[in-house]
Amino acid sequence: MDRLTISGYRRRPPHVVADVKGFFAREGLAIDFHIATLAPEHNQEMAAGRWNITLSSADTMIARAVSDNVDYVLFMQAEEGLSAYLVGRPQYPTIESLRGTLLAGDPGDSNLDLIRRKIMRDHGIMEDGYEVEIIGNTPKRFEAFLAGRVSAAMLTPPSSEKALAAGGVLLADAAEYVPQWPLACGWGLRSWVEANRPLVVRFLRAWAAATDWMLRPENREEALALVMKEEGLSRKRAEQAYGTVVPKGAINAEAIRRNMELRIQLGVYPPPHHSAEHFYDASYWCEATGLAAPRPAGIPHNAAA
Repeated sequence: MDRLTISGYRRRPPHVVADVKGFFAREGLAIDFHIATLAPEHNQEMAAGRWNITLSSADTMIARAVSDNVDYVLFMQAEEGLSAYLVGRPQYPTIESLRGTLLAGDPGDSNLDLIRRKIMRDHGIMEDGYEVEIIGNTPKRFEAFLAGRVSAAMLTPPSSEKALAAGGVLLADAAEYVPQWPLACGWGLRSWVEANRPLVVRFLRAWAAATDWMLRPENREEALALVMKEEGLSRKRAEQAYGTVVPKGAINAEAIRRNMELRIQLGVYPPPHHSAEHFYDASYWCEATGLAAPRPAGIPHNAAA
């Protein structure tokens, strides 16, 4: 067995299926999974090569590649879409009421923090109109929310549901602001990915096989049961996660380009601007699946001339 170390904020449904149903084992892979809790720490560990690959957002990878000058490459997209919500404490019933208050954050310039910037700006509130404390992942932000340390937080289920049940106010649904978000993607240091191509291809082959199995209608109930049991999710949350699964882990180049455009729009991706293809390499996925690469998405439409 060859061992792969992977970081991420939770195991995704195909990961659970590949573990339990033996798809990783068939490829001779043993997976060590590390749960990330604080984005800056996760980013530092990835840059240092502590984890072979991560399953986290394309946005995080682009942010760190551009801002930190770390050469990463994306080789698959595990999930698309987003269940994330801006939830305010009872005394903050509107987005406007958040002006001048302290919000919970994690990476600061990517992922849910980027989406929070988009939501706030769409309501006329720039970053200098409120403060952000870098607290950690959703469970950590939820703890700060419950303790009253912050006025609002971007939360994902089940923390968002618990926050609403505790009297929180739903201020914004992220999916209405950033549709088709490339949520969980496989990426790592380009040097490691290129040096371990056969290993990456085997991982992709196991992942694609797991999605093939779980997305067959006759296997849906068993797949949901596995995710609920292994990850401790409610049926509603398991169904939400199931609904984001990308067949065969295929890369959506257009979604990556749109993410780059959002980063440019929000001022966190300065020139020079690359094409979407600079950040991903579909050849690993093509080798694993025998399928054609996605159509190139090219340069962001709002890239600097």
